[in-house]
Amino acid sequence: MSMITSLRSLTKLNSSSGSTPATNRQLSIAGMLSNLRQLGKSGLRVSPVALGTMALGENWSRLMGDVTQDEARRIFTKYCDLGGNFIDTANHYQEGQTEEWIGEFIRERGNREDMVLATKYSLPCPALQTKNSCGNSRKNMMQAVEASLQRLQVTYIDLLYVHYWDHQTPPVEIMRGLNDLVQSGKVLYLGISDTPAWQVVRCNMIAEHYGWAPFICYQGRHNIGDRDMEREIIPMCREMGLGVAPWSVLGAGKFSGRFKRGEPERESGRKRVNMSDNDWAISDVVHEIAEELGATPAQVVLYWSCHTPGITSPLIGVRKLAQLEDTVKGIDLKLTDEQHQKLQKVADQKLDLGFPHNFIGQSYEANFCNDPVAFFNMFS
Repeated sequence: MSMITSLRSLTKLNSSSGSTPATNRQLSIAGMLSNLRQLGKSGLRVSPVALGTMALGENWSRLMGDVTQDEARRIFTKYCDLGGNFIDTANHYQEGQTEEWIGEFIRERGNREDMVLATKYSLPCPALQTKNSCGNSRKNMMQAVEASLQRLQVTYIDLLYVHYWDHQTPPVEIMRGLNDLVQSGKVLYLGISDTPAWQVVRCNMIAEHYGWAPFICYQGRHNIGDRDMEREIIPMCREMGLGVAPWSVLGAGKFSGRFKRGEPERESGRKRVNMSDNDWAISDVVHEIAEELGATPAQVVLYWSCHTPGITSPLIGVRKLAQLEDTVKGIDLKLTDEQHQKLQKVADQKLDLGFPHNFIGQSYEANFCNDPVAFFNMFS
């Protein structure tokens, strides 16, 4: 057997334009996250689920509770043991503590070259409080990256995100600064988070014009009950060749079964959880399918995200090892056609893409330009 054949037998590469992860129920849990996906139009390959790390730390205990370093280490270790390679963090998570811990874990395990390490800049870190330590300026960009490299104990960052659109810094300044970081070797790839679709296109057109490094990945909020990204952002990513790594995939626990109709609204993590009628309807179907499969609601919700066209690698943020071990099994669920259609139907029932999508359709086949007879029949 040739080396290439051997490698292909070990790694199945999925594209980011909606290809689905393995659904073989015999897939060993030890390699569950090793079926890699291409991140956008880059050559970078990432696991079908990324490990979100915002909760890993003790400095935001009032906001979201404690996660001890030992528990965080166990979560990181298990994720790696499952074949995961995509770690998502940010310079300000837990006031910089999360990056420090991730750096320690990588050094202890000695697997830096195995990992795709993503971090972000834009929001302030208390370790550096100056008038220019927030926003997307070149100054904040450079000082934030240097600080992240030190905390992570690495010489380069695989994927650097613009964390948050500041509505002030000129796109040319952002893209020139990011390209300089890529040219320096301190950053390999670029991503953007929580930003309007038209600004992402604008930035990448600037990069294309000057021959600079473009954004290859977008990160934003998306789950079975919150699909706003499907109006403009996900179609933009598919058209422009960006991978998508959504956060809040589990919907802040809305569909976990912890909430019951008629009970007072409860706190979940960072914010109060409000359950709409649509959320309850989705939760009912998620639980029904979970019971039929002998699975958990979190697994069903992750399954839906992994099978959504355009999604590359959903982020799952956990606070306990058991949550990680349970949730990741969702990528290996095998729903019947009937179950999948039922899940999609309840997910679609309140989906409103708004204008112009509800006027022109989302494809040529659904457009009046494809059927002039139907168009004129409207007026007859």
